[in-house]
Amino acid sequence: MNENKSLHAKRQSALSLLNPPQTTALSWCIVTLIGDELASKSPSLKLEVASLTKIMTAYTAIQLCEELNLDYNETFIRIPRIATQIGGTSAFLRRDDILSLEELLYALMLPSGNDAAISIALHFGSILNTHRKQKIASYITCDTIQGFQDDTQMSNMNRFVRQMNENAMKLGMRDSQFSNPHGLSSKANKSTALDMCRMSSAYLKIPILKQICNSKSYTCRNYEWFNTNQLLHFENYSGIKTGITPNAGACLAVSYESLLGSIIVVLIGAKDQKRRFEETDKLISWVSREYTLYFNKTMYVPPRTAQSKGRSFIIKKQV
Repeated sequence: MNENKSLHAKRQSALSLLNPPQTTALSWCIVTLIGDELASKSPSLKLEVASLTKIMTAYTAIQLCEELNLDYNETFIRIPRIATQIGGTSAFLRRDDILSLEELLYALMLPSGNDAAISIALHFGSILNTHRKQKIASYITCDTIQGFQDDTQMSNMNRFVRQMNENAMKLGMRDSQFSNPHGLSSKANKSTALDMCRMSSAYLKIPILKQICNSKSYTCRNYEWFNTNQLLHFENYSGIKTGITPNAGACLAVSYESLLGSIIVVLIGAKDQKRRFEETDKLISWVSREYTLYFNKTMYVPPRTAQSKGRSFIIKKQV
């Protein structure tokens, strides 16, 4: 055990002496699926994370299903009016439509539907209000959202946001606090690249969530959604979530499957959407190259990755 820690420290120390690719991103972090940090830039800098917030929203919904013995295929949610009025990215859900939680998770994670986030949060917040009567901690309150029908909806939203923060603490995300389920700009909704790596690792351990974020598209009822993560079109990439707001910049969380194992990369605050994909790809190529040069090849086989040169990312809208 101590020997493994020593080897891990050696790898981190060696990478810290190297010069990573220049990025426009304010912060990034690369970890293995088990949590070993491989390389980073300002990994503990607290920043808004835009729709990366939805990773926690999805995780919290599934965790509540497990806790309350609910089947996500048999949990049906009616789309409230307020969900159809929320701004930003949308799954274009129709008021009073009824979808299963699984379907709404696709609406949440693929087109990054803020309407799906509101629908999920209000539904599970209502369940929490029924099952848990304890007072909500005063320091955990959700953002003010215009259009709540009554105080009950506001209370339901607060309950769900509180659960998101409780899950963050359980996962060791000490520098994170969530104030909404969708990630729209808020000074109270912040995390770090390192914390979001921890979040992503926990998310990927849940089979249905991993399946959802790896899907390029999904069709149900009269809806069709497409994944905003363009790296899914390249070999060995999977999940997890894109995000962008004026305050957060362009953000991305992805997983890359290599001979080393699964690598998670979280990048926050890139200059634009195209660069978040290009910079993530360059970082993975860099880590691969440096493992080849600096570590015992028989023990640390470098990840397989194509060079990012020549890849084309087409940006059609803000996602």
